[in-house]
Amino acid sequence: MNSSQDLNNEATEDLLEYIQWKDEPDYSEIAKEAFRVFTFRYQLDLLKKLVPICNKWGYDEQVATELAYGVFDRIWKYPKFDLSKSKQKDYDNAITFYLYGIAKRLLVDYRKSETEEPNPFTGDEDIIRDLPDIEMLEVEKKHKAQLQKDYELLNDALSKLSSKHKIIYLTYKQYESITNDGYNLPRHLTKKLQDELDLTQSSIRVYKKQAIEAVNTHLKIYGSK
Repeated sequence: MNSSQDLNNEATEDLLEYIQWKDEPDYSEIAKEAFRVFTFRYQLDLLKKLVPICNKWGYDEQVATELAYGVFDRIWKYPKFDLSKSKQKDYDNAITFYLYGIAKRLLVDYRKSETEEPNPFTGDEDIIRDLPDIEMLEVEKKHKAQLQKDYELLNDALSKLSSKHKIIYLTYKQYESITNDGYNLPRHLTKKLQDELDLTQSSIRVYKKQAIEAVNTHLKIYGSK
């Protein structure tokens, strides 16, 4: 499976499987080629669908092209498809309607982006597992002693938590300034937490509450000494 001709003849289901190999060094080139073939196979049909819809919404062909790019970008990031969730029986038809569905959501988001303040999350957010290295923080010398004390106190509190509690606490604290403004953690980040910690979102909320209460209690008891 070294040539584009090989992949051009591959079934769509197989192409998606190959794209899933993108993070494996020995197969990353095959994944890229599979993605190229997949995109070529569906992009024309998707654009034919998107252009008139975008025109009805008051947008030009450039917007349709950007949305199509966004659809395939999502396929590259999440190259999985469950035929059992589709009303279509044929795999290729099901993929076509799946792409339409992604495009529709992106179009709605595009319209919202024109009328709402931009979401402060960039998509690069990640799980936080440890406190930052205190030596890397830029702090005025006169405040460093107090910072060191606070850092050690918090680190001691975190050491008494389970690893799951600690990760959830640090991750939510990292983005607290944004979530306090009314935003929830982005879906890609909560999904990472769920997958890595093997917890449901409801369980994560419970762990978060427990962690915050435990840390606050520790800081209250030992911080006053």
